Order: sequence, then C-alpha cells, then structure tokens
Amino acid sequence: MKIYTGQGAGKKFEEIKNRDLGVCISSTPNVAPHKELKKVDCFLDNGAFSCHLKGYPFQEDVFLKTITKAYKLGIKLDFIVCPDLLMRGKDSLQYSMEWSGRRGKLRTSNNLALVVQDGILPGELKKWSLSNFTHIFIGGSVEWKWETAAMWREFATKIGKKLHIGQCGRLNYLKRAYELGADSVDSTSFCRNDSWHIVDEYKQWEEGYMGRII
Repeated sequence: MKIYTGQGAGKKFEEIKNRDLGVCISSTPNVAPHKELKKVDCFLDNGAFSCHLKGYPFQEDVFLKTITKAYKLGIKLDFIVCPDLLMRGKDSLQYSMEWSGRRGKLRTSNNLALVVQDGILPGELKKWSLSNFTHIFIGGSVEWKWETAAMWREFATKIGKKLHIGQCGRLNYLKRAYELGADSVDSTSFCRNDSWHIVDEYKQWEEGYMGRII
C-alpha cells in the first residue's frame, strides 16, 4: 500500500525518501512544486479541501497553474484528483463529471481520481463514463468514509480501478486501509507534524501482518 504525505523540502524531503513515501502535491497559491519531486511518486490534489477549510470557493486557476508547474518541472503524476465539491454528494459527482467530460478541462487526461463522498452510492456511477479515471478516491466525512470503504473497495475492484483513501493520518486508519486492500492512502500530517513514527509503526505492523499470512 503506497502512502503519500505532504510536500516537504530539506530534511523533511529526506525523511520522505528514506521511508519510500510519495508526495501529495496540493494546489495552493503559496506552495509550488519543486524539481526534487521528480525523485518520488506524486499525485496532484485539486485543493478543494484546503479552500473549504479556509472558507473560500474552489480556486480553479490555482489548480490549473499547479498542473502546469508540475508539467514544466517534469514531475510524473500517478493521478490527478478531479475537482469535487466537499460534502455535497451527487452535486459533487455531477461537478467532477463535467470537469472530466467531453467539454471539460480535464477531458484528455487518462489518470484521474474520482472523489466519492457522503451521499454517493456505486450504482449512481453506472450512468457515467469512467474511462479516464484510474482511481476511486474515498473522501467525505470520517464516519461515512470508514462505514462505506469496504463497499467502495468491492466496486473499484469490479470495474478495474485502484482505490485511494484520503486523510489516513492515524495508525488505526493505515491498518484499516491495508486490511481493506486499498492501493494507496494519504495524509499531509506526517510531513507537516513530523509524525514519521506513525509511518514507521505501520510499516513494522505491515511486515508482521504479511508474515502471519505467509
């Protein structure tokens, strides 16, 4: 299971590399991607959550500029999180599909992650084309996320998509995600708070877990 954390430089970036972590490049106006990120796995977040926390609407221009900056630096992106509307269920799904659809700004992308959140069920995705999505990204509230994670794991497997779970900054969240079979998770807190010990404890647990299975 791949773990992505926040974007760091200097000693923080060395901590990221030493633990074979990936980086979540967040679309924010005050933090730009740097060329060293070519050395690690990365995905690009749309920045909607950060805007929500600060009371701002989604900053479309910042998102698109961040994509351009990453491209100019030669950073390979494992996936790009398609813009979504936090905690708005079906409206968010409609919004994401407009971005990725025939006339959307991401229509030619083939490595998008679709955010699912409170109010969305797998059956509601059947009427949409998911051909340019590679990931199902579980967002939403903490309660809803873990109540429905197994359902989304089954759905993602059925349609041949990878499963990513957002905001897994606690040891129990990492363990749960692994047990569910998530392909990847993220938490900027490891880098932001220097809580590398959580990653270390998880990796030790994972090794023991795999040993028990073998």
